Amino acid sequence: MYLRFLLFICAVAVLSMPSFAHAFVVSPTTVDLSASRGGTVEQTITVINNAAAEQTFYLGTLPFVPSETSGAPQFLSNDDDRSGLSAWIHFPVNEIAIPPNTRVDVPYSVVIPVDISSGTYYTAITVSTTPSEVVATNGASIQAKTAMLVFFTVEGETVERAAIVDFVSPNSGLVVVHDLSYAFRVQNQGNVALVPNAQIVVTDWLGQTTFIKEANVEHGRVLPGRTRTFSGELMEHPNNFLEVARAQWSAFAIGPMTATLIIDGADIEDGPAIHYWMFPWQLLLSIVGFIVLTWLIWRKAVTYRSELGGISTGS
Repeated sequence: MYLRFLLFICAVAVLSMPSFAHAFVVSPTTVDLSASRGGTVEQTITVINNAAAEQTFYLGTLPFVPSETSGAPQFLSNDDDRSGLSAWIHFPVNEIAIPPNTRVDVPYSVVIPVDISSGTYYTAITVSTTPSEVVATNGASIQAKTAMLVFFTVEGETVERAAIVDFVSPNSGLVVVHDLSYAFRVQNQGNVALVPNAQIVVTDWLGQTTFIKEANVEHGRVLPGRTRTFSGELMEHPNNFLEVARAQWSAFAIGPMTATLIIDGADIEDGPAIHYWMFPWQLLLSIVGFIVLTWLIWRKAVTYRSELGGISTGS
């Protein structure tokens, strides 16, 4: 019994260790920089020690590639660095001791080679309470680090070019509200990072615009040579009959509908459209019910006035 209790205490202590390791904050979480070839950029990264004791932090770099589905970073080992930006970043010191409940701006510099091609390069600056020699940087142990993503554009012969791979919806049939889910993929065919300004324009069978949906409200970026998926819903699905009718009234449409994806930017082609049918029966039923109720009230009022007139004449 005592041995089991001791093992339980040890397990709790081990599982609690990451919580202590995360008693710090790094700011900002993302930074965009640019400069010409051969230049040097001086920047700082803020490290906040929220712990009740002094901590020593170790600085380093870690390459990554973005996930195609969400754009989230997938960290690699330094041996797999495909960008080269990690080698451009230099720290005056690789470790720093920070007192409890204190924030420190740690300087770093980016030295751009003179013979590098123009375009966007990316890597991550890592802050850890464990030296890099101990923490394996294979992506599986990134929880021991906090990373700031760095996107650096070398100015010069930059090319902004992208193409929409597809634009689909799994439920494009007969609907009662514009609550279709959608997904589209954008491929960056240029050499600089792009933040697509994407809109979905919904039109009826007469070509009239019913409403416009912003399709990249989180300002997700597509990195050079990569493809990223964006997804969402044209309209949030209402929870009850009245909310459905209200949504149908705010974006009234009936019959065949077309949702067209439009992306602003240099050399970006418009993607295909999604077609579906709209039949707002809840709103139509509400309108018919209102008309019938109004007619019944009017008829009752006419009958009541007639009866009052008959009584007055009889008197």
